[in-house]
Amino acid sequence: MNGTHSEADTTLLDLVSFKWLMAGRGWWVDLSRLQKDMEYATLCAQRGLDSGSELLRQRSVELLPLLSSYPRHRETARATATQ
Repeated sequence: MNGTHSEADTTLLDLVSFKWLMAGRGWWVDLSRLQKDMEYATLCAQRGLDSGSELLRQRSVELLPLLSSYPRHRETARATATQ
């Protein structure tokens, strides 16, 4: 093991952290869908914002910009903007 971490590793860790924070509030998050479906990601982020947890609120604010870097999300956003 080389001990280096890629940006993808960091992103995955952030998503897993968000998932477990949401689970602590009783909301199950599908990580695969979160990375592919911007509408679902927005819903999850909104739930986090409304959760009453300051840490979860912070992670929710960070979530959408993080996911917007995923190619599937950029394609979805572009398709939605042209409709």
